Amino acid sequence: MIPNDPILTTDPFDAICTALSTQLMSLVPSLKNAVQGWPDPKWFEDTGANFPSVFFVMVSDKGKSMTSRNLVFASVKNPDGSTANVYYERERLQYLLQISLFTTDPQERLDIGWAIKQYLINTMQLPINAVDTARFVYTGHDHMPEGRDNFYQRDIGFEVTARVLDGSVANLNKTIQQNNTVS
Repeated sequence: MIPNDPILTTDPFDAICTALSTQLMSLVPSLKNAVQGWPDPKWFEDTGANFPSVFFVMVSDKGKSMTSRNLVFASVKNPDGSTANVYYERERLQYLLQISLFTTDPQERLDIGWAIKQYLINTMQLPINAVDTARFVYTGHDHMPEGRDNFYQRDIGFEVTARVLDGSVANLNKTIQQNNTVS
């Protein structure tokens, strides 16, 4: 086990939301917030001071066990030069993610929603930590409920795949001889 490794101690969904938040805030400078979870009703009390904002909502999740510890998912050389962190995929998680955009302007809802949708369709794989990426697949869900109380909502759905990793520290081989012995 690799002690205190942030890759192994962070929930993959949290890592996805953190990476996605950073990317979307840079992509759309007019966004004021990109938050994991559904908005608290208090967000809507201040006549739109919090908007436009996006919210990442996990609709469902499922996992597939990847039981073979013989398959190395990734290996990262440590600064000491003689060891590496070796990561194994224990489980592959698939989330149904709804990205909900709220704006106070119907044109913003169209423009920002399209920018987010286009970015994730084109990017497909988003780095979520030093070794893993989240894979995004558009589900075809793009819903714009009727605007009310001067708020406009757009919900866009994606299937997102990430991994639960396990790891260990391993010594690096220096050289491998032709007869497959290590020296």
